[in-house]
Amino acid sequence: MDNNLGCEEEFILLDLDDCLCDIPPNAPFVLSGLDTQSPTLLIGDSIKLIGEYQETVGTCYLFSETKCDTSGKFSKEVNPLGSLQKVIKFTALTEDQSKAELFSNL
Repeated sequence: MDNNLGCEEEFILLDLDDCLCDIPPNAPFVLSGLDTQSPTLLIGDSIKLIGEYQETVGTCYLFSETKCDTSGKFSKEVNPLGSLQKVIKFTALTEDQSKAELFSNL
């Protein structure tokens, strides 16, 4: 918990395994609707994905990996970042889903 802001961090895993699309490296993205049942992920100008929350079985732990130099030898150091209990599973947004979403927002 960050005492300066009074808020708690929450990690969420974005599962893109079912997305059969080529995502270019370093592509800009917009993740929106995290407070809804169907968050959306826009990648670049052409890839539109819709998500669905899923609970994890147990707790998933997140780690960061850094390279460090210890007396002339390079090694990797692994540090815990946090844990998560929610996953957003994304699938490609079809044309029909896009139209339904457009009309539901009118």
